[in-house]
Amino acid sequence: MERLKIGICEDNREERIRLLGMLTESAQDVSVEAYENAEDLLKAFYPGRYDLLILDIFMNGMTGVNALEQIRGIDSRVVTAFATTSSDFALESYRLHAARYLEKPVKKEEIEDLLRYVVMKKDVEPHFESGTGDSRVRVPFDRILYVEQIERKLIIHMEDKEEIVIRGTLNGEESKFEGQNFYRCHKSYLVNLSKIRSIDRDLLTFVMEDNSQVHISRRGFFAAKRTYEQYLFSVAQAWSQSGNNSEQEKSSG
Repeated sequence: MERLKIGICEDNREERIRLLGMLTESAQDVSVEAYENAEDLLKAFYPGRYDLLILDIFMNGMTGVNALEQIRGIDSRVVTAFATTSSDFALESYRLHAARYLEKPVKKEEIEDLLRYVVMKKDVEPHFESGTGDSRVRVPFDRILYVEQIERKLIIHMEDKEEIVIRGTLNGEESKFEGQNFYRCHKSYLVNLSKIRSIDRDLLTFVMEDNSQVHISRRGFFAAKRTYEQYLFSVAQAWSQSGNNSEQEKSSG
């Protein structure tokens, strides 16, 4: 299992040191970064930076609840836990999809249980994995905008402007993306259909959520367009079916 990336936001120095000690002495391989306030955490945060965030609720300045509200606006995936002396915000933790609500002083057993949960969640999350040893990469599919091949290197373009470069070719790695809404629209590009915003017919490109453009082969343009339209239709059908099921549940209730 790869190293877990953990962020702590705790304004009490003794509590911060205590949490750091329990995390670094745990059975899991971890790297930990600590922040004294929520403002500093938000400045440094971007989607994918951490596998786990442990937030104090009551801090000078912005509270942990307010910080997580902002984080959830850009990252719905990161596992979070609140550490606090009060249970008053338990409902808020559920609303913001916090995985744990830890009352201080946090126990070592609770930390170990939380880390096991993070490992389990990462193991079952659909992801692309490639490489060997220290050079192995593991990226959730839904963070990838597209994959670009330049010579014998693959550049994985992420939704947060991050780029990961690995050795390989699309021909060699494309099969790992099967069943994950990816489409080979050009000999040098594999695109995530769920991250496309529009099609530029003049430039023959897919325009992505971050405004980057992914080339479509001229010969395969109409097939690419049809594939994207079919994807949109399948999404619309799924939403419609979900709505019908909700109405049926209301009626039966």
